[in-house]
Amino acid sequence: MSRPWLRATLLATSLAMLSACERPPGWQNTLALQIGAPPPNAAEIRAAQTTQVTAPEQPLLVEATQVLQDLGFTVEESAPQIGVLAGSKDRDATEAGQVAVQVAATVALALIGVRYQPVWDTDQVIRTTLTTQPRGPRDSALRVSFERIVTNNQGASRVEILTGPEYSAGFFEKIRSGLASGG
Repeated sequence: MSRPWLRATLLATSLAMLSACERPPGWQNTLALQIGAPPPNAAEIRAAQTTQVTAPEQPLLVEATQVLQDLGFTVEESAPQIGVLAGSKDRDATEAGQVAVQVAATVALALIGVRYQPVWDTDQVIRTTLTTQPRGPRDSALRVSFERIVTNNQGASRVEILTGPEYSAGFFEKIRSGLASGG
């Protein structure tokens, strides 16, 4: 079998298989509604990211700014009049185990004649957004959310929302400790 004929056959077979895929009517609308939609447990995530603090809003924002900086974040946006802070920090995302697996897969596949482009994470940007809301003269609500943008060695990026309780709970603990000690 000649190579051009083989490629044409594989292309025709692939196109036939793709055209045979049935999609229900209105699939485009269903897909469009899913893109950017909040996760089904959004209320639970928001509740875990929020706490009540016994402090007026402005001192709370000052303490939150200091905690973010102590954690290595650069405060990029600060709008104290509406109770918003946003920051980020850059970190290395390379994990030796991930690189080793990708290199091993490349070598193993090369031995059987298959070309494989190894992919592993290289860099990450951790972003945080913090909002406050007054709940009286001495109390405030505080919400903090974290996400990371991971870039791999091929230049592709992905966003991961960090919703584990350890992220916000640890942050809240540092805020409360700072407020208790007077900043």
